[in-house]
Amino acid sequence: MENQQRGKNIALIGAALQTVVVVVMLIVSRATGSRAVLAGLWLPVGGVWLWLLTALLFYARQLERQEALELEEIAATAGQQTSIFEGQNDLESRPAARRAAFIETWIVRGFTLVFAGYHAAMAWLMLGWLGESPLTSEAMTNGLMGGAFLVLVGFAAFLFSQYSVGMAKVGEWRLLRATGSYMLVSAIYVAALCVGLIAASQGSAVIDRVVAWVLPIIQLVFAAELVINFVLDLYRPHMPGQEHRPPYDSRLFNLVAEPGRVGHSIAETLNYQFGFEVSRTWFYELVAKAFVPLIFFGVIVMLLMSSIVVVDEGEEYVVKRFGKLAGTETLKPGLRVKLPWPIDTAERFDTGNIHEIRLGLQPKDEADASQVPHTREGEYLLLWSQEHGLGGELEKDFLIGSPPRSGMDRDEQTDSAATAVNIIKLVVLIHYQVNHPYKFGYSTTDTPELLQSIAEQEMTKYCARATLQEPLSGEEDRPDAIMTTGREKAAERLKELIQKRVGPEGADLGVNITWVGIVSAHPPAEVTPEFEKVLQAERAQDEQRYEAEADASRILAEVSGNPGEAMQLYLALRRGEVFGRLARQRGNEVAYALSASEAIREANQQVDALSKEIRRERLLGRTDVDLRAQIHLWEGYQRFLKNLQAAKAKPAEADLQAKIEGAEEDVQKLFDRLEGEPATLIAEAEATSWARVLREQTALQAYQRKLKPFLASPQAYKFDRYMDVMEAHLPGMLKYVLGLDRDRVELRLNLEQTRQDAIDAALGRPGGEPDSE
Repeated sequence: MENQQRGKNIALIGAALQTVVVVVMLIVSRATGSRAVLAGLWLPVGGVWLWLLTALLFYARQLERQEALELEEIAATAGQQTSIFEGQNDLESRPAARRAAFIETWIVRGFTLVFAGYHAAMAWLMLGWLGESPLTSEAMTNGLMGGAFLVLVGFAAFLFSQYSVGMAKVGEWRLLRATGSYMLVSAIYVAALCVGLIAASQGSAVIDRVVAWVLPIIQLVFAAELVINFVLDLYRPHMPGQEHRPPYDSRLFNLVAEPGRVGHSIAETLNYQFGFEVSRTWFYELVAKAFVPLIFFGVIVMLLMSSIVVVDEGEEYVVKRFGKLAGTETLKPGLRVKLPWPIDTAERFDTGNIHEIRLGLQPKDEADASQVPHTREGEYLLLWSQEHGLGGELEKDFLIGSPPRSGMDRDEQTDSAATAVNIIKLVVLIHYQVNHPYKFGYSTTDTPELLQSIAEQEMTKYCARATLQEPLSGEEDRPDAIMTTGREKAAERLKELIQKRVGPEGADLGVNITWVGIVSAHPPAEVTPEFEKVLQAERAQDEQRYEAEADASRILAEVSGNPGEAMQLYLALRRGEVFGRLARQRGNEVAYALSASEAIREANQQVDALSKEIRRERLLGRTDVDLRAQIHLWEGYQRFLKNLQAAKAKPAEADLQAKIEGAEEDVQKLFDRLEGEPATLIAEAEATSWARVLREQTALQAYQRKLKPFLASPQAYKFDRYMDVMEAHLPGMLKYVLGLDRDRVELRLNLEQTRQDAIDAALGRPGGEPDSE
């Protein structure tokens, strides 16, 4: 009876202590504004009623024991001890025992159901309340003071719970096991609240939030266990003399209060499985003795390990203290140290690698996705005529601006809604690198998703103004030819726009856009046949253009032998013509300005045409070495354009005469290098001219040589000429015949002698003297 009295007193003290815990928690909740403390108030409130029920059970057992002692004394006095023992099970004559049995059978079971309903209801209400309102007020006040009060009452509750659990090892006080374990769980929760309040006072409410949400879950689990215990208690046989465990006694809470019982159960299981007392071996005893130190050492090692952060190359870590950013500095590559968990936590950011975003793709539905044909080697053929995508995703449609038709003004194009836009499939890849972990990780809730949304927005806006293939004159700021020659320009412009939106001037997401590429741009599959017709027409047009270019090259080659030099010659002639006209019009400002503007416009057209031709040839695979003539001509037109612009801007300072002379020098140099038909004609004319000059000079010299003999002796000269003519024109046979005539030969000799004498007489020489010359 004294044991029951002591158990009742301990239960009443426990109820009072639990009430103090409730009052302190209520005061702390109002003083600090912590909703987590208020949400956890209902756990110790339930403990007060549990202690009171335990005190009631101890009191009922005390009365039952007192009644039994009185009956024993009466029986001993009357000598009817045997009959009394035979009727002990008859509760009709034992009101205290009957009252105790009623309490343990019905009151305890009813309390278990009510207790389970209480915890389930409060857990449900608290979860709903926490979901609808912030867990902690914006301004946490008196957090440290509130935590100090909770530490005091929590420590007292912890000591008293351990005392109660220790008493419950004795059979007479077994009822204290349920209340002691319940108070121990309450003390642990109070300790968690202290940590949450201290962290919240430092500006981090993460622990406070976690504790507030964990308690209702624990209450739901506890309520479910009570219901299960109640059902099992209904079907569990109650043997006389056997200790009965009340259904409100939680086995889960007992496991927290007495973890050593788990080891005892494991030891018993090992003994049963191996067939001998394993728990009595030296190894098991060693492990049992060192188990707690090993656990403690393991916890210390884990805490120390959580203080070390190994940062690899290309990574940075951000340290958070109690869930709040500890500063702006990051942990760089190397071996770094921080405070142990849960004080400090480190979050990894990949700053060295390139991350990729894919735009223009949508998830593929396997039921609707078309089968892509493949070759024997298993390589896929991506055709315009079939739907395809990238990485298991299909391409999306994009709207592209449609340029005005030829012959339509802008107003007519605006009214024509059917031809306002074109639809193409467009896939864009974006590569970015994280350069500021704080901004990337904590400026928004989902930075990669926001980055993709911004990129898609800029891509949609940019494409809405772009054209498919042809550029538009007069709209230099409008993107053009996004599907052909304008891809590179469009990608660079998209990179600039996206970087501006996500950089410091925009959302400031802490990323750097490293590359933007248009990897796919083509019409939808359903319009591919019509588009191929356009391509065929364009290829036919290209064929005609190439034929015209071939004819032009042939003509230029015939003219100059080198088409490039022929165009350089044209440029030089054009320069001389333009600068000469400007020099003549320098006194007329209006005419000068008009001529300069017209020349600048023509030069710009030539520069643009050459730029497009060079770009097209490069796309076809030709190198700069192959295009050196076009590049040299483009550079010449660029210099010509700059000179024209300078001459127009400052007419008085323009040295037009020097530019004219330079053009003439270039023309002369290029003429000297001509190799075509004109050069041949010039060479032939020069050769004919020289031949005629030389022939005339030879005739003149011959005439001068013959003039002196004629003046000296006209008759002899004539006779000599006559003989030369005769020798030159008489047939060879006649000469032979004349040579046979002796008389003729002598006559010839006499004539020769006579001619010589005449010459000597004309020269004043005596006859028979030899010619000194």
